[in-house]
Amino acid sequence: MSDKDYQRLMDLADKKLSKEEGLRLLCNAGILDMNGNFTEMYKDLATIFPDKKKS
Repeated sequence: MSDKDYQRLMDLADKKLSKEEGLRLLCNAGILDMNGNFTEMYKDLATIFPDKKKS
């Protein structure tokens, strides 16, 4: 990771995001799908973060 990438990441961490903005960023990064579920590569994270959807 370059210094520029690191600084962009730190700037993003300091920014206050709405839930919708956060979900959009995670979708764009390929971590979540359009339904808010973890993608195949990140499915193990589902064991750490409880499912907040109610059936």
